[in-house]
Amino acid sequence: MLRRHVSFLTIVALIYTACGGADSSPTAPTLTITSIALSTSAVTLGVGDAVTLTATATYSDGTTATISPTWASSDTSVATVTTSGTVTALAAGTTTITATSGGQTGSVVITVTEVVSLLSVSVSADATSLTVGETTTVTATATYSDDTTATISPAWGSSDSSVASVSTTGTVTANGAGTTTITATSGGQTGSVVITVAEEVSLSSVSVSVANASLKVGETTT
Repeated sequence: MLRRHVSFLTIVALIYTACGGADSSPTAPTLTITSIALSTSAVTLGVGDAVTLTATATYSDGTTATISPTWASSDTSVATVTTSGTVTALAAGTTTITATSGGQTGSVVITVTEVVSLLSVSVSADATSLTVGETTTVTATATYSDDTTATISPAWGSSDSSVASVSTTGTVTANGAGTTTITATSGGQTGSVVITVAEEVSLSSVSVSVANASLKVGETTT
């Protein structure tokens, strides 16, 4: 009976040893997210613009890693956000984009502004009537959708450069008699001014006439 008991204990010991015995290694602590930071703290976009955000988690052991959180927008009429963090601006206003994971949330404020468009271009000239060889300066003024105006540097052109040419800085040079249209183009809008050039008047001769070509001493004539 004793022999059987010893054999049984031996078998149990062998099985225990084969299985590696008791696991004495400590259990690794479970890491938790302590905070989430986004790639930027504030963004200003124009309507139609887009930006992609990234989220970085800080863990309880001090390590960090880029994560794929749950993204959300507080006002989807202003801007939406995809599951990959791409924000698209839809209308003027402000919204908060949040990234949530492991019970922690990071956020960024998105400000969306209206896109100002160019409505028209007007052109003025210091002088619109020139003689051959003279110069004048033309100026282009843009009017925008927010009712503001500004002097701009457009693409200048002349409908007849043999009459007058225009430089990239808006200097018009009169080349020959006639009429030409100087145009300013920017942002799909064009303004213009008409320039008239006359031939330069020069003195070709002088003639003299007198009422009486024969005079006596002391007489006068005109």
